[in-house]
Amino acid sequence: MLPPQRQYWTAFRNPSQSNATGLYLLQPYQPGRVPLVLIHGLASDALTWDETVAALNANPEITARYQIWLYQYPTGLSYLRTAAELRKELLGIRSLLDPANNDPAFEQTVLVGHSMGGVVAKLQVSYSDDHLWRAISDVPLDEALNSGPISDDAVASVLFQPVSFVKKVVYIATPHQGSNWTQRPLGRIGSWLVNIPDTVEQEYARLTRNPGARPPTSLDLLIPGNNIIRATNSLRYADGVATHSIIGTGYRSPDGFMGDGIVAIVSAHRSEVRTEYFVKATHSGILKNSAAAAELTCILTH
Repeated sequence: MLPPQRQYWTAFRNPSQSNATGLYLLQPYQPGRVPLVLIHGLASDALTWDETVAALNANPEITARYQIWLYQYPTGLSYLRTAAELRKELLGIRSLLDPANNDPAFEQTVLVGHSMGGVVAKLQVSYSDDHLWRAISDVPLDEALNSGPISDDAVASVLFQPVSFVKKVVYIATPHQGSNWTQRPLGRIGSWLVNIPDTVEQEYARLTRNPGARPPTSLDLLIPGNNIIRATNSLRYADGVATHSIIGTGYRSPDGFMGDGIVAIVSAHRSEVRTEYFVKATHSGILKNSAAAAELTCILTH
């Protein structure tokens, strides 16, 4: 079933008030069909995929091979927290639906991420090592872990292993190196409008030994040159994961570089991807673009 209603603004500004976070199966679980998980981007929600889902469902080869799931989450908080929650959701649904690991199709799970959703997807197939922690704090990790109680959510945000059954990731208009749009007035105002839960603020201040520090929002983490986006970009992939990129072009981003109007090509580019496809489209329009949908179908069927 789909999320109950559109929540992109509420879920961005007031993450703790979002009641629709989680994986949504469009049909009952179908053993033998590969889970295809679509992850939306910043200030958006799962319903942004409606035209993509329609295009995929119109292809008999796709419907015979895949089952489409949607992931919805509040986009205002750090994408590190979002990625940790998705890892928990993926592992939990595998345990629920295929507890004996008997379904080989589960072992070929595919993630498709649009915009910031692509960054969340990358964090499902990467090793954290200690890179993210070092990007957040100067306090040695062992010392921080021994300094007092730390929530499981906080630890899972910066220390994790890849989800072993995810084997393919498709990035669509993903800002791997951030976007200068976040530094424009609308982006900065948006960052300060996010209401971060008090418990998150308190834990962040304690772990970083910076009293009164405000935890970074998702917008803050997408500022080009930010330590965390740089660390995320450098994380090593799990073996055997295939990655692909679909990149919008034809429009200038705020920094003057060509791209989709929000994300520059230089930020969306990843050297390790198996395929890289360029389509003339805006950042949001790329999900309604027939050429982009055709390329996604090609990636999924080859």
